[in-house]
Amino acid sequence: YRKRLHASEVQSFREQSDKEKRGSVFHKEKKKKEEFDAEEEEFLKRFEGIETPVLTLDENWLRVFPDGYKTPKIRQLEIQIREEFMRQARLGSEIDGAEKQKKQLMDRIIRFMRVAQVDAKEAKNQEKSQEYIRDINAQLSDLEQEYEQVPEEIKSLNQELLKESLRVCYQRMRKNKDAIEAEKESIIEVQEILKEHKDRKKELCKENERIFMFMHRVFGRRIIELFDEFDEIEETDEIEGEE
Repeated sequence: YRKRLHASEVQSFREQSDKEKRGSVFHKEKKKKEEFDAEEEEFLKRFEGIETPVLTLDENWLRVFPDGYKTPKIRQLEIQIREEFMRQARLGSEIDGAEKQKKQLMDRIIRFMRVAQVDAKEAKNQEKSQEYIRDINAQLSDLEQEYEQVPEEIKSLNQELLKESLRVCYQRMRKNKDAIEAEKESIIEVQEILKEHKDRKKELCKENERIFMFMHRVFGRRIIELFDEFDEIEETDEIEGEE
């Protein structure tokens, strides 16, 4: 019974310890995220109030934000800006059409004003033309008012897009910085391994030189032919290894 109780207490202690560790990791991660968010907001504040060209028309922005790097918010803002440009084009076309129609009516009125006598039918047509012109003027006023609002709307959306783009850029740069540090460590490790292999190679070459000097002292020039054959064997092994 005591053994079972002891095992139960140990298990309970382990579970409590694991729970505390998880809690500690959670708090560390939470604190790290809060610090990151604070740094991010401080970074974004530096760009508040800065006006930029429309980002969706900028080649550099398009290179930095191919489809794979666009967040849902960036995609939505990009669509909204595109729609505003389409609305601007539509309003411009409608304004041009209304002005053309107005000019035609004005020309007609002026043309018949020069006529000495105007019959009743034509007089009625003149009244209708003047009424159409008043309607067109009201329509133009609404269209032009809406048309003038479009640039401000595009500017506002572009500012939102700039802020979101900067946020993503900051996150990507921080992530890249961590990856760069990891790559630096890997490079150092590889360099250390390479140095070990270079030192080992150098030591082996020195050992071969010592062996050659010893054998040359004992056997004289005859040993040179032996080492020539040895070198040929080495070269053959290296070629086979490359293949």
